Amino acid sequence: MSCPRKYPRVPDRSRCYEILHENQVPAHIVAHCEQVARVAVFLAENLCLVGEEIDRALVEAGGLLHDLTKHLSLRTGENHALSAARLLERLGYPEVARVVAQHIFCPPGPPGSPIREEELVYYADKRVKHTQIVDLRERFWDLKERYGRSVSSLIRLDHLYELTRLLERRIFKKLPFGPEKVSELGDEKAKGSASVRG
Repeated sequence: MSCPRKYPRVPDRSRCYEILHENQVPAHIVAHCEQVARVAVFLAENLCLVGEEIDRALVEAGGLLHDLTKHLSLRTGENHALSAARLLERLGYPEVARVVAQHIFCPPGPPGSPIREEELVYYADKRVKHTQIVDLRERFWDLKERYGRSVSSLIRLDHLYELTRLLERRIFKKLPFGPEKVSELGDEKAKGSASVRG
């Protein structure tokens, strides 16, 4: 079963790269976004095979564009998920904006509910440290090192970690393999496979 295309206003891969270029996103952030998209698309395609209705194109665009304004937010301090979502809304991509807006915090769906595109991009982002695919524990350790500047931010990250572990269980309960399969994608890339399959 292939992934359905549910939303007509989703930029294709080449348009995503144009948007990244037009907004002068640095190469290291683009590389991170490519890896997030790769993980998210892998999960989307496999979930579609077991009957989940996920828009693959939306997942790919969300992954490629999720850190669209991160380089600016490092100077301004603004929430880059929300600023990127506003930019994508202005460009006419409301569905992608919805996915991108939730990549820092994505409210979890109830147990047994269908997996949503924004959950896959959120989860994929929590599996990619820079360009390296890691497990949740390592990624959240990295997030604490970089962003855990106060007790409240550390508590928030601990809470997000637990919510993300619940999401991980929801995703992989539907799949014939576990989270370690995602880690193997990093091994494949090291051996020379493409960043995002077409």
